[in-house]
Amino acid sequence: MRYKDLKIDGQKVILNNKQSIFFDTNSIQKNISEIKFPVLIVDTEFFNRSHDWEKTEPHLYDEQNKDQVYLINYSFAKSFKEIEIRNNFKSINNLSIKRKPNDLNYDFKKQHDSMFASFMSMCFNKNIKTVIFAGQDNDKKILENWINSHKSLFHNRKSDLFILNKETNTYKLNSFDIYDLLEQTLSFTNFDSEGNKFYNENNLKNGQKEQTIALRSLKKFFNYTRKLHTNVDFEEEDITFLCTKALKFYSLKELDEKQHAYLSKFIKDVKKHCYNDVLKILLLIKFINYIYWKIVEKKDE
Repeated sequence: MRYKDLKIDGQKVILNNKQSIFFDTNSIQKNISEIKFPVLIVDTEFFNRSHDWEKTEPHLYDEQNKDQVYLINYSFAKSFKEIEIRNNFKSINNLSIKRKPNDLNYDFKKQHDSMFASFMSMCFNKNIKTVIFAGQDNDKKILENWINSHKSLFHNRKSDLFILNKETNTYKLNSFDIYDLLEQTLSFTNFDSEGNKFYNENNLKNGQKEQTIALRSLKKFFNYTRKLHTNVDFEEEDITFLCTKALKFYSLKELDEKQHAYLSKFIKDVKKHCYNDVLKILLLIKFINYIYWKIVEKKDE
């Protein structure tokens, strides 16, 4: 099914005989007014003590650096309309820490700092004003910790993205959590396309309409709209398990060709997972923007 085939009735979008989504256009407008463009849609992958199942030595994490990022996926956008009309599959890039087998010059910390410095340079050069996450607590905290440990990068540079608190002399990231937009502005009838209950309503917040549910999960949103997004395959990998393998890949003091070949497969799966997480944000924005403006246009007729 294509977006243009959807039936819109007032602020309700009818997916099929059983499923409808109610759009609170006033709340959407209020939420998206917080976003300043250009934006960067971001997802990171990291490991910490909780991923060290095999007690790998040496430790790359410590009390000062509890979360170690090894992959950043990102996508630029100058407007939501751009996201709606472009090919989002080709709009995603990444920064990552690389390791070859038997690499005597491998230095995780050096690459880690270089990766973040490149990320910041992109933000400055592209004049990014907002970073969009899906569930921003961990990602935002990690980025802010690194930023405030490398303040020299701000020398003679100004940006609307990095907000300085003059009292504490610390920077905050101007960010937006797409989960807030999803949960606060869309309400879903609690059925799948076959008329069965979609989810246990006791484990979800109520939607803004009677007998509807609110979703705060990209996974649940794409499960709900599965027949609307048949061109994507979001198979769910166990990202916690994959991060345990990534920790081992990057932490081992020596990595021979056999170990490298084995662990590289998991790094490839992590990259696919991270790419998909950014793609999900983009496709959600595309869907909301398309329907929002269709509702507004019909209202103005």
